[in-house]
Amino acid sequence: MTVVRWTVALACSLLAGYGHADVTAYQGATLIDGTHRGAIENATVLVEGDRFVAAGTDVAVPEGAKVVDVSGKWIVPGLIDSHVHFMTSGRMYTRPAFFDLTDKVPYEEEIEWIKTHIPDTLRANMCSGVTSVVSLGGPSLEYNTRDLAARTHAAPTVFIGHGVIAPMPEFIAEQMIPPWDGELTLKPGMSVDAAVAHVQEAVARGADLVKTAVDNRGSRMISALLWYADWREFQQAVVAEAAKHGLQVTTHAHALEYARGAVEAGAASLQHIPADQPVDQAFIDLLKANEVIVVPTLAIRKRTFIELFTKELELLPIERSCSVPGVVESWDEPVPPADDQSIRYRVQGAVAAANARALFEGGVALAVATDTGMIGIPAGSGMHLELRDMHRAGIPADYLIHAATFNSARIAGKEDEYGSVEAGKFADFLVLGADPLADIGNLQEIEWVIKHGKAFSQSELLPVQ
Repeated sequence: MTVVRWTVALACSLLAGYGHADVTAYQGATLIDGTHRGAIENATVLVEGDRFVAAGTDVAVPEGAKVVDVSGKWIVPGLIDSHVHFMTSGRMYTRPAFFDLTDKVPYEEEIEWIKTHIPDTLRANMCSGVTSVVSLGGPSLEYNTRDLAARTHAAPTVFIGHGVIAPMPEFIAEQMIPPWDGELTLKPGMSVDAAVAHVQEAVARGADLVKTAVDNRGSRMISALLWYADWREFQQAVVAEAAKHGLQVTTHAHALEYARGAVEAGAASLQHIPADQPVDQAFIDLLKANEVIVVPTLAIRKRTFIELFTKELELLPIERSCSVPGVVESWDEPVPPADDQSIRYRVQGAVAAANARALFEGGVALAVATDTGMIGIPAGSGMHLELRDMHRAGIPADYLIHAATFNSARIAGKEDEYGSVEAGKFADFLVLGADPLADIGNLQEIEWVIKHGKAFSQSELLPVQ
């Protein structure tokens, strides 16, 4: 077991010039710092204001610092969900293109419900130990929620992935996702100029990264449009313009050949995982050579496309306690018969899981994310559902903690300030009552959530009932 030590000299130098009234030392826990360098027993985590000052076994605690005894506990970085949408709720009514239940709840009514419950959505993330999220596409609500979260103590940090920028005409984009409160949520285009314009809008709005999509969704018509619009040239134009402004590009791709092409065109990360066929060694080598991170989003396949039809839901305890009221309850709603897309997702679930394991064993970096807001995937607690399913696919607990923290921060290009318990980074971490290395489900055993140095008990973070 590797032990990481921050020296007394380092701690003292970082504290030089500061008073000690705002310094807190968490002492005695086993630290899993997110770097994948091994657990550190009987560690001290020193926090000054909203930043980590030091972490390890040889840490000097300055006189006057507040000392918190966390002996017998475990400390991990705050979880980072690297694929969420605030424009969707996780309820049965939130994506009429998948399940059309507008006769029960009109889409306009669902939109108003979502807007009203955004504060609860932020609390649900924190309640579940999710201290940062990466919003990956949608209307202005995504930016508005980022601004609200920045003004709210009990809220995760929100990073914005502008998009989804996709090579398709506007009428197809409207069919795939109906306008949200009068605003088109996809960013369609059929030319290089359109691709560049979308990236420039991302820059103007202060986005943290850019999201594209290359996926025919099983449709011959969309497949023909992708080739007509020359999706590779479109993707390359997005990547090139984003690079001018220091932004990475993440790409939605469920099919192997589209994923391969997206990486060849410069995508820094892939959202979802190829599931139409097994990945090959050439693809694994391509991902490693380009240091591409893959975000499998496995749980959605079982929950959304199997369990919501059978009503045999494997609910986690944290889904019951931390989800926004009205989300889990909606899943009792009967759904229409499975269509071709639903059946395809069911069949491909085993392939997706096997590919996740193959990528892990091949040395490809993985991150953890949920596609939160999709039907059946609740804000915050959906991370634990994804962690469970990735573990079942064969990804070990120690790596999953690294994937759900440091690697997820890399998706947004924020690993210098988030994602691990290291000096100089923002002090976002969890205090757990059970060992997550022994059982990844123990990440649900949250006693304290510390966000930017401010501590919250989990009971303080429960969404309003």
